[in-house]
Amino acid sequence: MVKAKSSVKAPASSGPISIQLLSEARVLELHRALVVFSSTTEATIKDLGLREEQLLEGAVSRQFQSTGLLLEGSDPREKTAALLQGLLDELPFYDGNAQTALLATLMHLDINDFAPNQVSHDDLYRLISAMIAHETHLLPLKGAKAASRKAGVKATQEDELSRVFQWLMANTRWSDHREYPIPLPELKRLLNGLDADIGDPEAGQIQVLKADAQTEKRFLGLGSKTVSRLVPVMSFPDPGGDGLVSANLLRDIQKALKLTGNDDKPFYDWGAKIQSFLRQYQTLWPRLAKL
Repeated sequence: MVKAKSSVKAPASSGPISIQLLSEARVLELHRALVVFSSTTEATIKDLGLREEQLLEGAVSRQFQSTGLLLEGSDPREKTAALLQGLLDELPFYDGNAQTALLATLMHLDINDFAPNQVSHDDLYRLISAMIAHETHLLPLKGAKAASRKAGVKATQEDELSRVFQWLMANTRWSDHREYPIPLPELKRLLNGLDADIGDPEAGQIQVLKADAQTEKRFLGLGSKTVSRLVPVMSFPDPGGDGLVSANLLRDIQKALKLTGNDDKPFYDWGAKIQSFLRQYQTLWPRLAKL
């Protein structure tokens, strides 16, 4: 079984120090998250599992193979393109292959500090459908030539993988700071790990609560004890149920809790990222189900 590695060096111009890859276990986890999430939508993905384990292994192993696309150095999006192509070629699952491939693409970009840049749901749908139909020559590649020259992509490469890689270069940007929303239940879970919480909605607002340790004297002055209470530090509009909390609000909450620096990791662990993408692209999953 192929294991994830992180020792592949990326050029300084790409931003990240090393390239992170997705393991088979991680892709399976993404597929299962889609199954659970889709059970509440019109595009239910049947939990039928793998057609063959070797198909998933073959799809994931594409990340470890040399694509020959770059003249020198490396770029995380080269591996993203290889994984995406592998999942759509091998079709390792009985159901939900297109959705899993897109979710894996979004997660692969994210763990390497890349994000879609002004890319619509329609753009992503066209990318996946063009790859399934083997019509990537129809993909619009505005700005791809300049990006290719800068990255040192071989100009003679005009195959499907090359065009997908060029599409990713033209439609993604590097950012070492997450800038997307997360669902309210995920915020509560993450805050609980930071000695904080959110209160119940009241008058359309939700309070952010932080643990505050206070020393209290015991009865009749017999010593003292430390008591921790949750105190409000800010409030924000209730997004409702499992609604999304915006990136701007997350930054405000981080400041209110006095989390130092620009580290966004407390609010964007693996599970929170998955749930964020599932919600952000919830209208796209049913469309992909029809391909």
